[in-house]
Formats: sequence, C-alpha cells, structure tokens
Amino acid sequence: MGRKSQEEKEFLISSRKKIGPGVTNAPVWVLQKAGRRIWNKKAKRHWRETGLGRAFKKKLKEQGKTGKKVRSGKKYKSRMFKTKGQRKGYE
Repeated sequence: MGRKSQEEKEFLISSRKKIGPGVTNAPVWVLQKAGRRIWNKKAKRHWRETGLGRAFKKKLKEQGKTGKKVRSGKKYKSRMFKTKGQRKGYE
C-alpha cells in the first residue's frame, strides 16, 4: 500500500474523532457474534481494519475524484494452458 495523501490523513483524523469510545446499546453477545470491538473501541484503529478507507473512497467518488480503477477477473493466462498441447507427452 502506498503512502497516504494529506487529504486522506485529514479525513481519517476527523472520522476517528467522530468514533465514540462508549459502548453501544446492543447486547454484548450480538457484538461478539458480529466480531465487533466492544471494549476499548479506539485501540488499534488502523484505517484498513475500521473501514475508514472505504468511507474515504466513497467520499472521493461523491466529489467526482476517482482513485485507482480496479479490473476484475484473471489478468494473465497460466503458461500451462498456453503450452499444454505443445509439450511432449501431451499428443
């Protein structure tokens, strides 16, 4: 992963300040089943683990500033498939 831009840093700082340290009103077992952090919500807040990176990309998309375009699917065919019929023993 590359370095963060200044705009992304400012977004992460402001969004982290919005995250409250308190416990929600939901029962503890519901949060545990969902794999959510219950106690000490501010610890180990890496932007990839909290989903703030997705929120930042969504904000950029709304503003019309798009980031990288990701292509889906297989990029390169395996060499085995290209040469399978040409190798010895595959006649």
